[in-house]
Amino acid sequence: MLEHPTSTVRPGTGAVGRRLRAPLAGIAAACALATLAACSGPGSESGSSADTSPTAVNTAVGNTPATLTLFSAAGLQSYEQGLADAFHAKYPKITVKLRVESDNNYNTVLPRLLASDSAPDIAAPSDLLGGVKDGLLTNLDAYDKAYGWSEKVPASALAPGRVSNGVIGSGSLYQAGGSAGPLVGVFYNKELAAKVGMKKVPASVAELEAVMAKAKKSGITPIVASNQDGLIGHLYNLLLGDYMGAQALSDIVYHKPSATLDTPEAVKATKTLQRWIKAGYFASDVNALNQEASYGQFTGGKGLFFFQGSWITQTIDKNFKGKYGVFPMPPAEKGGKYAGMTSNTLAFSIAARSKNKDAAALFLDFLTTPEAAKVAVDNGYAAVTSDTEKAATPSLSGTLTEQIQTGYAAIAADNGFDSWLQNSTPAVNTKLNQQLQLLVSGKVEPAAMVKTLQTTYADALKSS
Repeated sequence: MLEHPTSTVRPGTGAVGRRLRAPLAGIAAACALATLAACSGPGSESGSSADTSPTAVNTAVGNTPATLTLFSAAGLQSYEQGLADAFHAKYPKITVKLRVESDNNYNTVLPRLLASDSAPDIAAPSDLLGGVKDGLLTNLDAYDKAYGWSEKVPASALAPGRVSNGVIGSGSLYQAGGSAGPLVGVFYNKELAAKVGMKKVPASVAELEAVMAKAKKSGITPIVASNQDGLIGHLYNLLLGDYMGAQALSDIVYHKPSATLDTPEAVKATKTLQRWIKAGYFASDVNALNQEASYGQFTGGKGLFFFQGSWITQTIDKNFKGKYGVFPMPPAEKGGKYAGMTSNTLAFSIAARSKNKDAAALFLDFLTTPEAAKVAVDNGYAAVTSDTEKAATPSLSGTLTEQIQTGYAAIAADNGFDSWLQNSTPAVNTKLNQQLQLLVSGKVEPAAMVKTLQTTYADALKSS
């Protein structure tokens, strides 16, 4: 599943799970360290092209001509080109060129590319642990100290880019930038919402389910989704975050020792999804629909809700602008905490083999600026501002941009950001897609599905 953030997380574009970045599970690097050492190229401004831990760094490179390559998933091309253009406007002597790969191939191609003689300078690997383990990424601690990123960026935004002893969340910094990400939530058709009498944002999963029941009774398909590519996984992840709690779900993705999916809470989330499937809340052919087809169904008015990331606004605005809104996934219980996947869309890594590490680090520093945050907001993402420190009340009123910002703020206020389960390991990414298709077709029960995913996860960690 590749969307934003990987799924392209990134989460998301399919990312864009981390890369839609959606978006989001990585593939192990194709080159081992020995191979990497054997094919090392010429030196860079920060040392050798495979220097994973530079200590002598130069921040005064804004007026030094350079060309940087940024490896981008297709679903994020417009957004990342906006960043490149804004950076070039501020530093005219430095050009950032995008090398674009399809969303489905991004995570597979990137590790091999990072290990090659043509490594990009900047990228956002979903498999951060694999990249660090295989020496493909630059340790950014020296740049962190030089630029003061730890003071500029919230600690929670930098934590997903830190690695220590094979665990994400603390230690040395390998991904950095600003703090912005997608709101993965509940998109709704305004006209159909009015028809079923939805006058306010549902305050719990039960209230959301009640609205879907009204839609079904009125002859309206409650949920548009694509499951040929496993993208019911967005909804499944939201339910896992609701019932397990954001931290417990993140612990699995970050490989925290003793973290497990095989819990009553995960089974309850899976049973909820199964109940909605059996109630006919999805189109009967959902297992045959791909992402593009689901966009067409939603913009064609063939369903009330669409569980997706705000990166989709760049696509569906073309035919559906002004006709839809979005709110964050309601808590499991009324008054409970909001939870939702996000990925720090403004966070990137510098390849160990980059020949322009100092200039690349300047690009990462640029991502902490208001100019970069504006690009994020203009592309359907939310940026961390002082407003995210305040509780926000999601509403059906306001512009789409305001709804995205408010939804993001509501999750941030509850410290509820987590990640996509499929980003935990490549094996889980594959197995989750299979299990979701089996769940839709009635060929697996919730408890068995959870156990299968946990076994896949544990086996993957043993072999890593």
